[in-house]
Amino acid sequence: MTDFPPPFPSSSPSAPQPAPKPRRLRRFVFASALLVTGGVIGAVVAGPVLGQGGPPWARHHMGGDRMFFPGPIERGVERLGWATDASTEQKQKINAIAQKAADDIFALRAKHLEARKQIIDTLAAPTVDRAKLETLRADQMKLAETATKRITDAVADIADVLTPAQRAELGQRVERWQRWFRG
Repeated sequence: MTDFPPPFPSSSPSAPQPAPKPRRLRRFVFASALLVTGGVIGAVVAGPVLGQGGPPWARHHMGGDRMFFPGPIERGVERLGWATDASTEQKQKINAIAQKAADDIFALRAKHLEARKQIIDTLAAPTVDRAKLETLRADQMKLAETATKRITDAVADIADVLTPAQRAELGQRVERWQRWFRG
């Protein structure tokens, strides 16, 4: 006859329990980078579509030279400031970091749009140049790597502006939001 393990692990006082490792900051940075990366990718993809007219409710947001406009960035900084009880000086520093990152990423957008046009032209040609398509794909991957690195740097710079207590509070909020969204 086979011995089966007990249905519940024994809780003997002699068995040492491993101490939980503090991973909140790493989770926060990872979640923030993931959210910002998703926003950037969405903006890069949706930007040209909305810039060509788009829905009537979005047209008034499409002017200017930035992919991320000052208003939405400032509102995001205000929400972050509220969630962390950040000072006015901290909010100003975070806003400057976010604006600079948005400008840097917007500069990459022109390269992305030009490559997209080249991909369409290559696919519309009488014969498909697979080597050119592969080169364009590789270039787009490098461009995405550059964008995500810039975003990660901005998230780290913003984390440096916050105090350790503020980062811990923000990490707890992100965990609660994630649990809420996962259901």
